[in-house]
Amino acid sequence: MSNPRKYTLLTESTYQGYPVQWKEEQSPLIKEALDRYIDQIEAITSHYEHVFLVRFDLHLPKSSGDALVTPDEGNRRVSQLFATLKENKFRQRKWGGQSIKTSAYGWCNELEKAKQVHYHCWIAVAKGRVENAGYINARPDGSFEGYGFIGMIYDLWQELNPEGRAHVHCNASDSMRINSSDPEQVKAAVHWLSYLTKARGKVTFKDTDGDPIRVRRFDGSRIKRKVQASNQDNYANPV
Repeated sequence: MSNPRKYTLLTESTYQGYPVQWKEEQSPLIKEALDRYIDQIEAITSHYEHVFLVRFDLHLPKSSGDALVTPDEGNRRVSQLFATLKENKFRQRKWGGQSIKTSAYGWCNELEKAKQVHYHCWIAVAKGRVENAGYINARPDGSFEGYGFIGMIYDLWQELNPEGRAHVHCNASDSMRINSSDPEQVKAAVHWLSYLTKARGKVTFKDTDGDPIRVRRFDGSRIKRKVQASNQDNYANPV
């Protein structure tokens, strides 16, 4: 039997020079997740002067009885969604007439009151490629239609969940524009994303015998920072 994953818990309101969402008597933050998110925000802002950042939540189909999607399978589907974006959708020249060559993302799973996990996600791309998050609307017949960036994510998420409709949540307040040359805007982005790293809801999963099992609780992109003499607007030609 494998040991459950161990993470370092942070109980401080500032980390690596960034304000983060922790206060006394609140859930601590998972250091390893926060490290990954900070690294990737710093990386994407080294590539582009102007960055568009969007947060969204992914839910698995509602279960019928005990037929739940396992945490490992849910993680696989989320990873596949981001892989499809990077390897397929972003390569298409449909983003302001161009492709998206570099993007950063992260996700974490949570299990609180619901029977199965849900996912908090974020993705950052060059502003100019994506200007707004888009939307998802309910039709009178009970079906749904998506528009723009989040509409595409909604469609992909349905394809990855054949058991039934899989809810995607994102609204107008779930996006942010970052001027990479403004340290306060970069700090604001890290502060915003730090909420996703809270330990509450990041449970230790157990098998049918009640023994803890290894299940990844978060993941993210691994893009490298662009080394440059000065931070300049180069989003049209990232490396």
